[in-house]
Amino acid sequence: MTDEKELGAAPAPTAETSQKKRRRRHGYLGCLLAITSAMLGLVAGRLGQLWIGFDVFSQFTLQFLIIILAFTIGLFMPRGKILVGLTLFIAMIIGLGIWPYYASQHVKVLGTPTENERPLVVASFNALFVNKDFAALKNEIARIDADVIVLIEFEPGNVPIYDQLKNQFPYQFTCPPKVHCDLGIISKFPLSNTEVELSWAGPDYIRASLGPDFGGLTIFGTHTTRFPHPRAQFTQVKALAKLLETVVGPLIVMGDFNATPFSRVTQTLATAANMTRLTSLPSWPAQLGLPQVAIDHIFVSPGIRPLTSQSIGNNAGSDHFPVFMKLAIPVK
Repeated sequence: MTDEKELGAAPAPTAETSQKKRRRRHGYLGCLLAITSAMLGLVAGRLGQLWIGFDVFSQFTLQFLIIILAFTIGLFMPRGKILVGLTLFIAMIIGLGIWPYYASQHVKVLGTPTENERPLVVASFNALFVNKDFAALKNEIARIDADVIVLIEFEPGNVPIYDQLKNQFPYQFTCPPKVHCDLGIISKFPLSNTEVELSWAGPDYIRASLGPDFGGLTIFGTHTTRFPHPRAQFTQVKALAKLLETVVGPLIVMGDFNATPFSRVTQTLATAANMTRLTSLPSWPAQLGLPQVAIDHIFVSPGIRPLTSQSIGNNAGSDHFPVFMKLAIPVK
């Protein structure tokens, strides 16, 4: 009888070898499943251009891209494919949350105002309507020290903060007495042509003008609705864009749009109202200190340009981080 070794026969697979092959196969399939799911999420986000209900997926475009990158790398690992993918995913999500801090600590000077421009530091801060840390809110607003700050979800109970900031921000406009709303504008410069609108086709907004010293600049603070009401949100933004088209002179629109730069909502506001979005730093959620989505924005009309890159502040008990930057406002 011929010896099997002499014929070069392969040794019979052991239970351990079979188990390793199954793990590699499961790891391969697991990575493919993660990649495929993330790609479907990206496609669904783009379908929001056709049906606004899918727009919610566009809010997580960066997260879907991170999943694809992390698990594609894991796919090519000889072992521990899923573990590598998960580890990279977590590391990149943490990196995404750290990015706004890094950008805020390394602010870039993008230009200087000309003789026909005036510099203006603007900020938008959603303070969270249930936030009762009044001292932290007051201190953070004072620390940011912007020339004009739009306050969102700033409940009537926060009125004492307005009074405490009167020396630093002597010009203030909030909701009229007996009108319940949570919007406000505080400024170092006189405010005129003030208005609050809560019951119309668009989102709640507050507006004011800085007058001829700033070329008749108009500032809007607004807060759109959010998921699971994408159709209402889209309707609000279209109405707001139509209103902004009627405003004469330079214009700044700030607030909580509940939509990221990848969303049809922010894109519609930019295109329909001929506005430029200057913000992209993640600002929400703030509770764990690693914001993941950019939903607080600053839009400007043609002629207004950034003098510095964008920054975030401290959340001061809110679920949002404030966003702010210095702008050049044309005055002639």
